[in-house]
Amino acid sequence: MVFVKRILGRMSRFLWPYWLKKRIQDIRASLRAEWLRPDFKQMGAGVLFYRPGTILGQEYISIGGRCGFEEGVFLTAWDAYDSQTGKQLFNPSVEIGDNCHFGAWNHITAINRIVIGDGCLTGKWVTITDNSHGDTDPDSLGLPPVARSLVSKGPVMIGRNVWIGDKATILPGVTIGDGAVIAANAVVTKDVPAFSVAAGVPARIVSVIRNGRNEQ
Repeated sequence: MVFVKRILGRMSRFLWPYWLKKRIQDIRASLRAEWLRPDFKQMGAGVLFYRPGTILGQEYISIGGRCGFEEGVFLTAWDAYDSQTGKQLFNPSVEIGDNCHFGAWNHITAINRIVIGDGCLTGKWVTITDNSHGDTDPDSLGLPPVARSLVSKGPVMIGRNVWIGDKATILPGVTIGDGAVIAANAVVTKDVPAFSVAAGVPARIVSVIRNGRNEQ
């Protein structure tokens, strides 16, 4: 039985090699991006969408060239929201630079503004948000979260060549400088300087590159 399985496995590998499967996935991702292109505010050449999750508010979203979005990515820009206190209207903006790659099941959501510079790379299950459901005042906390007004403490600004590890969360009002590294599982609540490493919950700066040297 084991011998038969090995023979069938080798035959399958010959008839359906991994490189061919990956090439077909890339072609599908490119065609999907072209199908989605008219809905976006702007989209550069060479963009790939691998089976995205929810995409909403494309008319407020700009994507640079040669960007990739892995499976299950949620990309949303909300211009309206019905809360218990009434309908809210927003003017959102999501601006993504060139050569960015977003891992599977990322969640990028805006009611204000999110800017992501060229060369950004993220791991899986990363959240980047400029908003939350309600404040922490007693009136807001007395409502179900879904019924609270959406609020933003400010835009999210991410510089060039930033690396964001698996399951990291970037919260509203945060600026991350060029070349920064956000460690896996970090929750970023404050600004991160350029060429530094942030880790922890809440995230803190664990090292900074100055004058070509790593200072901890």
